[in-house]
Amino acid sequence: GFITAASWAPDSDNPQNKAFVKAFEEKYGRIPTMFAAYSYDAAQLIDSAITKVKGNLDDKDAVRAALKAADFPSVRGSFRFNNNHFPIQDYHILQIAKDDKGRAYRSILTTPFKDREDPFAKQCPMV
Repeated sequence: GFITAASWAPDSDNPQNKAFVKAFEEKYGRIPTMFAAYSYDAAQLIDSAITKVKGNLDDKDAVRAALKAADFPSVRGSFRFNNNHFPIQDYHILQIAKDDKGRAYRSILTTPFKDREDPFAKQCPMV
């Protein structure tokens, strides 16, 4: 019943997350953690950038632009980068629950912040 907050949970309701959780459980035999989800997103982001520049990693400006575009299906659902390179994403209130196998996991109770940007974005633009 412990309450916490995060931008991802195993029961996030989007197709990318459902596929990720299913594949992760099949391979590792356990529920993925936030760290696994965020790492998966990072790999998807890098793959999307490499695809966008057609593998030409010598064009650093194009690679940076492709990374900033964040053109990938995130397990978090809605995801994009703000002007200061912090994510704009949903934030959830989570509760520790048990699945049908008795395993503990973080379950979404509510989503108080949708497409939330950090409050300092306007004070910290990146170039």
